[in-house]
Amino acid sequence: MSKIRHRVAFAVMVCACVLAACDDSPPEAQGGVPVAKNNVPPPKGDNLAKDMVAAVSAGKTSTVISLHFALRAPPTVNMALPVEVAIVPHREFDSLLVHFDSQDGMGAASGDTFGPKTGIKMDTPLTHQLVLLPTREGMFMVTSSVETEGAEGNVTRIFSIPIIVSAAAAPALAPAPALAPASEPAKN
Repeated sequence: MSKIRHRVAFAVMVCACVLAACDDSPPEAQGGVPVAKNNVPPPKGDNLAKDMVAAVSAGKTSTVISLHFALRAPPTVNMALPVEVAIVPHREFDSLLVHFDSQDGMGAASGDTFGPKTGIKMDTPLTHQLVLLPTREGMFMVTSSVETEGAEGNVTRIFSIPIIVSAAAAPALAPAPALAPASEPAKN
């Protein structure tokens, strides 16, 4: 029962983080014309794979830089999980460095650091391969710390990648052999 409570509590926490990252819709101006929003994130670009989704930002930083990801295998216990990551800067930066941290039960097999890279161009996706190794089933967050140096100085922005891991699928059992019909008992 305790395991279920932990999962429910974690799911509530994830939902709260996602809702906190949302922004209210802008008020409409008189005459029914919507007011333009100054902090609308730019489109993620045509250069990204269509199956990539945006990581959850810990604030309103997606207008400055965004992080997208795609899982390249089903998240399964004790199976390597390749994660394709794309960092899309929406401004130019002098340098960029990304650290990926995971929780107990989800280790990074490779790619836990990206960079440092210099001369970062605006709206040019930077791709990275992260390989995770889940050691137990459950819901996990991989935290990405994106450190940039630019006109604003040194700034660290946090993104979260949610992953739900299931137990390994049981191997398919061979069908049982068909039983021969029972013969009638011999008559004496």
